Amino acid sequence: MKIKFKNVVIVGPGLIGGSIGLVLRKQKMAENIIGVARHKATLLKAKKKESIITGVTDLKKAVADADLVVLATPVMTIKGILSSISHLLKKDCIVMDVGSTKAEIVAYAENVLPDNVYFIGTHPMAGSEKAGAEFASDALFDDSICFITKNSKSNRAALTVVTNLWKMLGARTVLIDPKQHDDIVAQISHLPHLVSVALVDSISSGFFKFAASGFKDTTRIAAGDPQIWRDISFSNKEAILNAIANFEKKLALIKKAIKNNQKQILVRQLINVKRKRDSLK
Repeated sequence: MKIKFKNVVIVGPGLIGGSIGLVLRKQKMAENIIGVARHKATLLKAKKKESIITGVTDLKKAVADADLVVLATPVMTIKGILSSISHLLKKDCIVMDVGSTKAEIVAYAENVLPDNVYFIGTHPMAGSEKAGAEFASDALFDDSICFITKNSKSNRAALTVVTNLWKMLGARTVLIDPKQHDDIVAQISHLPHLVSVALVDSISSGFFKFAASGFKDTTRIAAGDPQIWRDISFSNKEAILNAIANFEKKLALIKKAIKNNQKQILVRQLINVKRKRDSLK
């Protein structure tokens, strides 16, 4: 299904937003792509990267004639943006976010947006520890997974458009309930990041000069943007706390086996986990 928008507004044309813009331009899916950012420097970088056509700092003016609005800002800012633009969007406009948590955002959007404006929450499982418009790539989403939220209030036509859009961006799409999404990413994305942070924090600074590739690979994600991860942690608080509690139990089993010299128990656990990890494609 070929998609063509007249006006697309990308609020936050950084790594994710900018990468969306690059593919939209490459695939000629939009006549005009407007980038919105607080800082002109961000817009200049996005224009230089050619992920947007025009750049503005005035959000409200930008969205007035939008067919698609992409919210690619930190999680905690999305609700404020939705509130400020809700009365300005034209009939049949589709609003799509790319935030890492979904239940809170989807519920808020459905409450604040008018009935003739359609919100679809999405979360591309792609990215980098490097953030910024200059790192945008038209290959960022290739063969990645993109969660697309669906519930009883989702508009079917908008859902179809957004699903096809993400397929054209290169992603494999998964339709999912917002809360189920949050439970999944708390375990496979949010917990690993926080564990990586704790791991780095537990190492004596003087030992870092001896760290080899294994340690660097294991802790790479700890270099992610602290503000973004602060927002994610509190937006998905309940699911993350549950994931941390389960991790603590698993770590306690390892600690107990080592402390009590239970070699066979430890080996059995290591074998089971290796088998589980080896099944990851």
